[in-house]
This record gives sequence, structure tokens and C-alpha cells, in this order.
Amino acid sequence: MIVGVVVGLAVLFVSLLFRVVLGVPLPIELVSDRLLPFVPVGLFVPSLGAVGGPILAKQLAFYSSIPLVIMAGVVAVRAYGRLERRRLPILAASAIGVWLLALLVLWPALASNYHGLPPMEATLLSGAALFVMVAVLAGAVYATDTVA
Repeated sequence: MIVGVVVGLAVLFVSLLFRVVLGVPLPIELVSDRLLPFVPVGLFVPSLGAVGGPILAKQLAFYSSIPLVIMAGVVAVRAYGRLERRRLPILAASAIGVWLLALLVLWPALASNYHGLPPMEATLLSGAALFVMVAVLAGAVYATDTVA
């Protein structure tokens, strides 16, 4: 479990680095930006009131992403540990699949950037950042083979 937490922390560090240095939204922010337009106003407004307003809702999403990313590391390490054969090809295929699925689902939200990049550049940067995050996750999971 400790190794999984370390893997999750590595991905968290990379995602925060992208957020601060390049303005790339965190994965939780991309998911929120993608899914919130589908929430009916009659449900959305009372939900904002329940969490204390839009600023607190944004902070709640930000801080809740920390344990979610760490749990993703723990789950990835455990899933990888259960594989008996062809571990590296399965890990690589899974990482590429997760990245492609993220691109497919989050595509409209990828155009956002906190440093004001134009939409096309922001989309390319966000897609590349997601790739790096998934690659760091996969690489760190693979590195656990040498530790364990």
C-alpha cells in the first residue's frame, strides 16, 4: 500500500506542477468542466448552496482530488501486482487506453487553461499533460517491480 501511495504522490506532483507552471487544469477540474453542463440548474444551484457557494465548491473539488489521485496509484499498483504474465504489455496497453478514453471524454474541456492560452494550444497542452500524467503513473507502477 505504501508503494501505491508513493506512486499516487508522484502523479499528484506532476499534475500540480502542470497546473502551477503551465496552467493546465487538474484532472478533477477537467472532469468537472465536462460534466457540470449536464447537471440541471434546479439541482446545481441548491448543491452550490449546500457546500457553501462556488468558491468553496471549487476548493472542495481541488482538495478532494488529492486523495483520489493517491487512491488511483494504490489501485494501479494492486492491479499490476495481480497480473501474472505479460505485465508490461498489459500495463502499456492500459495506460494508452486510459489516455485515449480521457481524451475522448474530456475533449471539449481540454481547451481551458489558467494562463490564458488560445483554445487549440490549450487543448494540445492539456492532452499532452494527461499523457505525461498517465505515463508517470505507468512508469512508477512498472518501477515497483524493481522495488518489490
